[in-house]
Amino acid sequence: MDPFTIVVLPDTQFYCDTRLKLASKWGNGDLRHYFFEQTRWIVEHRERLNIAFVLHEGDIVQTDAPEEWAIAKEAMSVLDGKVPYCICLGDHDMGFRATATNPYGGEKAVNRNTQFETYFPRELFSQRREFGGSFEPDRHDNAWYEFGAAGMTFLILSLEFHPRDEVLTWANKIVSDHPDHRVIVLTHTYMDSDATRSRQEANIDGNDGEEMWQRFVRKHENIFMVLCGHHFGEATVTSIGDHGNPVHQLLSDYQDFDDGGESWLRYMVFQPEANKVSIYTYNPALDQFRDEPCSRFDLDYPMA
Repeated sequence: MDPFTIVVLPDTQFYCDTRLKLASKWGNGDLRHYFFEQTRWIVEHRERLNIAFVLHEGDIVQTDAPEEWAIAKEAMSVLDGKVPYCICLGDHDMGFRATATNPYGGEKAVNRNTQFETYFPRELFSQRREFGGSFEPDRHDNAWYEFGAAGMTFLILSLEFHPRDEVLTWANKIVSDHPDHRVIVLTHTYMDSDATRSRQEANIDGNDGEEMWQRFVRKHENIFMVLCGHHFGEATVTSIGDHGNPVHQLLSDYQDFDDGGESWLRYMVFQPEANKVSIYTYNPALDQFRDEPCSRFDLDYPMA
């Protein structure tokens, strides 16, 4: 069974921020080229790495503004027809409300309204063979996808920021209905940089990382990985689910690096014959790897 790769794109909000230009703190007000470096690199290396899927961890944009979404749409569209991908929504992608007193220009996630569906319409994604379905018929900020690789079938479950109780009920059903699928949960906020699951309040009702673990993730034998961003840094923790299954939970977010992240991304090489997943942290713009123990490591995962 040949190795294959899943690419993970952490928070890209600064690459799209031409409105508030918070990236000016690095002396550069337009960083969109880093987003394009990422997606072009994926396409250029899709055959060499046998890239099966691309997952965006949310905070695609800074303030849910049309001009920001236009940049994100153009950057992600580089993958269209070449590599399948899905996107989860972060707190910066929804419910932005401008305020004069906030140093960042406004409040985020005051509601779940978003421009996401305008630029990444469900109608378009539902036509793709990897699309499985969504929680709501007219939105796909909660959706599931599937793909096959090395004789295995995988299910990607993309969940909104701070998912509502009814979304977790739906997610539990989707995973239960697909017991033969190997499940990766993709959500924006789940774990802190100290490798603990998040316990935090939000402007909108929903579940934090620890609540997601207790009410959803731990219950399913076929969930083996959770991916998230939001909190700056890198962290990994492996917990044991109710069925004795290890669940690898990974945080990656580089937005506080120079130039809002400089295009740092993650890619995970699944090696079925070795029963391992090799995690690499790479910068396409600089052509550099991060070699710290939290950046380059292997995870045990039975596949053979």
